[in-house]
Formats: sequence, C-alpha cells, structure tokens
Amino acid sequence: MMREPPPGQPPVTLVSTDPREPVTILMVDDQPSKLMSYEVILAELGERLIKATSGREALDHLLKSDVAVVLMDVSMPEIDGFELADMMRQHPRFQKTPIIFVSAVHLTEVDRIRGYQSGAVDYISVPVIPEVLRAKVSVFAELHRKTRQLRSLNHELELRVAQRSEELKLLNEQLQQRVAELESIMQVLPVGVAVAHGPTCELITGNAALSEMVGLKEGDNLSQWLLDLPLHAATGGEAAQQQMPLQDAVLTGRPTGTMEFEISPPGETAHHLLASASPLFDEGGSVRGAVGVFFDVTDRKHMELALRERAELLELASEAIMVRDPAGTIRFWNAGAEALYGWSREEAIGQNAHELLESDPPHGIATISRALEEQGRWEGNLRQRRKDGDEIVVASRQAAQAGHATILAINRDITAELLAEEALRRNERLAAMGKLAGIVAHEINNPLESITNLFYLLRTHPSLNEEAICYAELADQELARVSHITKQTLSFYRQSQTAVPVFISDLIDNVLELQQRPLQMGNIKLEKRYFAKGMIHGFPSELKQVFMNLVSNAIQAMPEGGRMRICVKEATDFNGTPVDVRIYISDTGGGIAPEHAKRLFEPFFTTKSAKGTGLGLWISRGIIQKHDGTLRFRSILGNSGSVTSFQISLPIGSKPG
Repeated sequence: MMREPPPGQPPVTLVSTDPREPVTILMVDDQPSKLMSYEVILAELGERLIKATSGREALDHLLKSDVAVVLMDVSMPEIDGFELADMMRQHPRFQKTPIIFVSAVHLTEVDRIRGYQSGAVDYISVPVIPEVLRAKVSVFAELHRKTRQLRSLNHELELRVAQRSEELKLLNEQLQQRVAELESIMQVLPVGVAVAHGPTCELITGNAALSEMVGLKEGDNLSQWLLDLPLHAATGGEAAQQQMPLQDAVLTGRPTGTMEFEISPPGETAHHLLASASPLFDEGGSVRGAVGVFFDVTDRKHMELALRERAELLELASEAIMVRDPAGTIRFWNAGAEALYGWSREEAIGQNAHELLESDPPHGIATISRALEEQGRWEGNLRQRRKDGDEIVVASRQAAQAGHATILAINRDITAELLAEEALRRNERLAAMGKLAGIVAHEINNPLESITNLFYLLRTHPSLNEEAICYAELADQELARVSHITKQTLSFYRQSQTAVPVFISDLIDNVLELQQRPLQMGNIKLEKRYFAKGMIHGFPSELKQVFMNLVSNAIQAMPEGGRMRICVKEATDFNGTPVDVRIYISDTGGGIAPEHAKRLFEPFFTTKSAKGTGLGLWISRGIIQKHDGTLRFRSILGNSGSVTSFQISLPIGSKPG
C-alpha cells in the first residue's frame, strides 16, 4: 500500500498491519515425504507454507519472500543445513531469521552445538512430535507477524512525524511572517507602544513613535530610561517607577487605568503622555511581561492651559464659563458656574455637561453639535437644572476651537428676566383690564345717578299702588348696590398723590364685598373681629391691593371650604397710647411647607404652578414697607388640620411719602 510522503521524499510502500494476514514459513528438506508431513502438521496454523528440496532453492525463496521462520533438515546433498544457515547469517537481511533444525542423523551434542553456532534457535530430532513442532513454529510466526506490524507502525509514525514537522515548519514560517507584519505595523503606528519583557520589566522595548516621544533611539531599553528620567504624575508630585503603567500591570496582574504624567528629557521641553497597560501571561498563567500604549497629549494640554489662562481672567465675571470636549466632558468650570449651578469645580470637572445640567435646547443637543461643527459657534437659550433641583433658563454662547478639540461655553442666567417679562406682560394686561373696568365704571356711574333719581320719582308717584311701590323700593335698593360696587371699582384705580387718613376696617370691608361671591361659592365661613377701626395715614388703593391679594390667597388655599378669620386691633405702648394697627388674616387651608417658607416673599416664587406670577406677596411686602410697616406669616401644620396667619403691622403716627 502506498502513502503520501512529506514534500521532497519518494513514496514509501508499507506492509499491511492486518493481524490476521498469514506469514511465510519456509520448509527445506531433500525428501518430499518429509516436506509433505511438515505441511500436514503446520497446516492448522493457517500460515503460508513454502517448500524447498535443496539449499539453492531455499536461498531463492528467501530472496523473493519475507520468511518468518525456516524449518530445515541438516543432512542434504550439495549444501547441508549447517552450510545453508551459515550462508543466511552472512546476509544482512536474514541474520535474524529464526532457523529450526530437524535431523534424524546428527543427534549428538556436538551436532546440536554446531547448529546453535550456525544461528539455529532450536534443534528437533526425528521422529517429530506434531504438537511440539506446531507450538514452536507458531511462536516464531507470531513473533515475526508482531515484528512486521511494529516495523510498519514505526514507519507510519516516522511519516507522521515528518508530516507534522513540515506543518510545524510552515506554521512557524507563517508565525514569523505575522510577527514581522505586526512589528512593521507597530513601527508605523502614530501611537507609542511598549513591551515589557520578563516579570521584573528589566527590558522594555518600544516602537518608533514611542522612541520619538521620549527622545530615545529605536531599540533602546526604556527600563533604564525610566530609572534615570524624572517623571511627574498629572496629579502633582514625582511618580515612582513602580507606579508606571507597565510596572503596575506586571505587579498587580491586572489591566491599569489611564494614567497621565509628564516627562522632561534633558534639553527638551516637557511632554504630557496618557498611558495604559495590560499584563501578558505564559502558558502556566504567570505574568511574563506587559504591553502598554502611550498617547502624546502635549498639544491638547497646551491648548487647555491657554484656555484656562484666558478663563481665569473671567473668574470675576458673573457668567458661568466652562470648557468641554465634543463629547460633553467638562474640562474647566469657573467660579461663576459654581455660583450659578451649585456644583463645585471638583464635582463638575470630568462630568458630562449635558447629563449633569440636564440641558434641554429647543431643537435637541444634536442641533448645537451640528452648528459648532459647521459654523464654529452657537447661541441660544437652554433650559438647565441646578444642583438643588431648580430649573433655570440660560442664554448660552458656545464656540469651538480650531479642530473642535475643545468648546468654550458662556452661560448667563436669564430666568428672572424671563419671569419679569412675563409678569410685566400680565401686569400690563391686568392694568389694561383695570383701566377698562375704571372707564366702564365711570361711564356707568353717570346713567346710574339718572336712573336712581327716576326711581325716586317713581317710588313717590301717586299713581302707584302699594305693591308697585314695594317693587320700586326693591329695585331702588338693588340699584344702590350696583352704584356702590361701581364706586368701589373706581376707588381701586384712583391713585392718591399723598397719604390720606384711611380706616383699615373700611378698606377690608370693601375688599370683602368684592370677594363675597368667591367666599360663598367656596363654602368658606367668614369671621370678622374688628376691635378698632384702625385709622392710619396711607394710600387706600395700594392697601386695598395688599388686602385683596391676602384674601384671594386665603380663598385659593381652601378649595374644599374652610374658615377665614380677619382681625383688626390696635397695639399700645406702656402708657396705653395706640402706636400701630395689627391686621390678622388667617385661614384653615393646606398650610405652607417648611421648604417654601424661606422663599415665600421672593419675586417670581409661587406654589400655584402656572396660575400665579410669584409677585403678589413680594409686591404686598413692598407696599407695607412703603407704609413703614411689616408683613409676617406663620403656618402650623398638624394631623388634624393646618392654620396659616398673615400679620400686618402699620404705624399710626407715620405718614408715608
């Protein structure tokens, strides 16, 4: 059978390794009868039997066949058995072929010794015992078969080893080619790459980019360079060699984080590098070295330094100034940003600006990025959130530096401006409505006087019976109510140029008359306690505005109904002389939460969401302070209910300007 050899070698013929394949047994005797008897005895073995009647014929069979054992007669003409055995032993191929001598004549010990000296493995005398002969021949036949199988397997193993060696050679060549390719790639990479060889990093090699970064020749040992060169970590202070990424990866057996450090080669300017490393392991899992990557960020650091120097000039500015990269990571955060947003510089730097501030531009963050990329700048309003959770609106101006590596943003809080504009628009609408109401009331007042006179004449006309007179009197009373409401409406919009004497109780009653319907609709029980009329000098329309705001707030605080108490009394000094008027307006509504109490009188602060402007209490407090008075409140929250009371204190003798 043929087998493909390794390249460059001739085909090799293999002997079959089938364990049942018969082997060749050569029987040599000059007497055919004996050969026939041997054939009968050995036939049971199932082997291939060859007969030879002379030494020459036996030699011819030996040369043509692979003989396992030779059964040979000693006494033969021409060439006897001893001579044939000697001839076989002289041939390299037959030196180990087993020979069994069979003899009926040469039976002395000398003959046996001569036979063994000729290379015989056994000497059998005649008559032959069949069982003994079969047993002895079968042993040598099986031994030959096993030897042949072993020789075949050994040869096959040699072929396999040769084939595997050729495969390994090819793989080794491919591996060397890949290594050469990787080395070429590493040399042309613009990123510095270093490899630490050995668990102690005694040898560190780098590519051309890294050698250029650190000012060394390609192939120099970077380990010695690290020992000789002072290194400074980005956080400040000198960095130890074991703190470097390669050494740290080898010591810990884990990938390192990104480290920033500064190197100062002799006679050269300092370089800023970003580096990280991962350990390399051998087949046993032990650290055998490390590989590291180095990025030169000197230009970026210089740009950040220049931007920081410029931004430091703006530290005193009220605007929030920040520097971020295109991904949104904050690199600089000035004092104005700290004051506006509430996060300190240490808390903000490194955070994503869009996520930290929850920026919500009208058309999305992508609009800003696109404008910065295409035009280099963007301006607009942003809704953002402070650290305390308050939402603000800022006017933002953003500009991208060359290459879009960094983005400068200047933000100014315009929340108060927008609220003031909205409040101004509302107040203008209210003022217009008030002016219109005053005009309407003024126009209605003139015909009301005529109608009142007509009803007076009608009521006293002699043609009316008692029932008609009663109806006329009722109509006259209702008309008087309409006239009173008209006059009150006019009084709200008639501004006094100077302070005049006013009675607080009368002002409150006027306000309550206008609020009578909301009180009834809201199922609110009104309780008035006037211990004094409370005469002071002031501006009636402004004071009415204060009382109207406080009463309206109290009504709105009790949507499910409740109780309102209004108390007016005078406070005296030690001599019993009245010094000021105290007004208490209390309600049993939901109360004021503690977190809202400190901001209640701030402009634009409201707990009514979209229903209020947040200016009512702020304006009311300003009016009371204009009258040299005070406006305070107290709110008690409890499980059984809540009570909120506003106290106004107005001096009696003071005259506001």
